[in-house]
Amino acid sequence: MTSSTAAETAVADRMARLQKLAKTDPPTAQDAAWAWIQRLGEHLPDDAAEIDLAQLFAAGVPADVDGQTDGILVGWTTADPDLDRTGRVLRAVFRTVTGLGVMPWLGKKFDDRAQRGTNSVSLLAVLLAAVLAPRYRLRRAGDHWEGFDMLNRVETSVVSPGTQTLVLDYETIGTNPWPINKVRDEAVQIVPGIYLGAKLWHQANGYRQLAYWAARSTDIGRA
Repeated sequence: MTSSTAAETAVADRMARLQKLAKTDPPTAQDAAWAWIQRLGEHLPDDAAEIDLAQLFAAGVPADVDGQTDGILVGWTTADPDLDRTGRVLRAVFRTVTGLGVMPWLGKKFDDRAQRGTNSVSLLAVLLAAVLAPRYRLRRAGDHWEGFDMLNRVETSVVSPGTQTLVLDYETIGTNPWPINKVRDEAVQIVPGIYLGAKLWHQANGYRQLAYWAARSTDIGRA
């Protein structure tokens, strides 16, 4: 059995146990899935962690999500050797920013009926947007800001062939500034309320993965 096959089997077995637990004890299943994703992220860009995350992503189903979520950057993946120069520069900039322990992205808000959504961001994102896209205005929403709107649809993943994902499309909506309008997110559901995402950069010869992220519904399964 190859390491990839062994990882796939181990992930599938653990997923089955989590999904069974989610039917009787949703909060515990959510906590376990969240902790699993975080532990894998701590080891990125280690090859074994990337294999496990890829297998976990492939084992998911399209994210079935509505309302507000809290988000985290799981970690940066190994830079694709074919990543274009712009993608490399942006990856380096944002990896440096997040490496300082600050996170401009806080989560996502989904409107399932409208098949749309927005990103929830911090003041740091407002400042970064002022530099990269000075004409773009983020909207104040309580204790955070919202923007970088997305259109959502289910289709086959471009990084995990054969896997159906919820695509978060920032390109065709037409309102996002550069470089957000060159980004594609794909999201799968691990258990209800917990979602694993892949962040992709769109370059001339297709998409290249930059990172994994995760989101957690703020109300599902909570008292």
